Amino acid sequence: MNVLHYLNVLIGFSLVMLLLSVVTSFAAQTWLLLLKTKSRAVGNGLASMLEDIGFEKTLATRQVDALLNKGSSIFGKKLGGVLSKVSAFLLAGAPKHIGREEFVLLLLRKAVSDNELATKLGFADETAAKGKLQELEKAILEEEAKDPTLPAHVWRTKAMQAKVPELASKIFARFDEVLDRVTEDVSGAGKVLGILITLPLLLIYWPVDSFKLLNRLNSDQLLSAQLAGIAETNLSSFQKAHDEFQKCRDSRNGPDVKETCEQSAQVLKKTANDMIQLGEGKGLFGENIQRELDCNIPIFDIPIPLMEQCKRAALTPGIFVTWILVSLGSAFWLGVLHKVLGLRSELSKKLEAQREFRATSQS
Repeated sequence: MNVLHYLNVLIGFSLVMLLLSVVTSFAAQTWLLLLKTKSRAVGNGLASMLEDIGFEKTLATRQVDALLNKGSSIFGKKLGGVLSKVSAFLLAGAPKHIGREEFVLLLLRKAVSDNELATKLGFADETAAKGKLQELEKAILEEEAKDPTLPAHVWRTKAMQAKVPELASKIFARFDEVLDRVTEDVSGAGKVLGILITLPLLLIYWPVDSFKLLNRLNSDQLLSAQLAGIAETNLSSFQKAHDEFQKCRDSRNGPDVKETCEQSAQVLKKTANDMIQLGEGKGLFGENIQRELDCNIPIFDIPIPLMEQCKRAALTPGIFVTWILVSLGSAFWLGVLHKVLGLRSELSKKLEAQREFRATSQS
């Protein structure tokens, strides 16, 4: 029985860490969106791809900036190119999702009115680029007429292979690698940002002391058993929502995935919030810890703008440990929960079998 209780304690503790890692991860993603990290990475990645196929760096940056919206070319013209050194940062206007066929079309459509771009793409001049674009658009419509059930990117790919094979091959051969690199860079930035903002979030909103939490769960068998039951009941739906959101977030299939991403995120948020609300009634998320210190900016020791009335908890060894554990990420704690719940299930079956055996023997 003691072993089962200790497993319940570990499950309850892991569940709290999982929920904290999810909410802090969403906070990090929100900051990534505000900073337009992925948009900027996509823009810079596409600019580097144009450099690979023969564009000068400044031209590649300017063209991608103009194609993907942006900002820096406008300021650059007005200020005589003063902002060229920060143009990479200003590429934040780029969309987070873009397909390779869409990018080829954007290049061709701009080449119609940009002789320098038309020449770089291999055309004699703007007129030649315009003629090729018209041929391509006609070919796309023909492919659509052949089989309307196929996705739009398939029609475009077939038409491009037939009408602009050299340009398409250059872009297609590099595009997936570029976006893979973007995904890795943004993922790394998200992890670093998540680690950095987790501690202040814990101190302000969820000052969970790991040592006190373990002691509470160990001393309250009913509470640890309830949390184990909650984890067992909700883990499969939580895992599904988490996997869908992760897959969607890392997708590079274009704007058509946006709605699915948002739905997955909402499901994950709701599941996490519902489970957190169950724990808040038990004081599992630091509700009973005093917050008496001002939320000042480290080193400068001045109040955070717009948060002058903010109070935080003191940084204890237990909260520091929580910071480290939460930083391991939601995937880690989902894995722990699956393993420990599996052990608990096996142990419960053995205990039940032993009880039935004793009952049969006594009768």
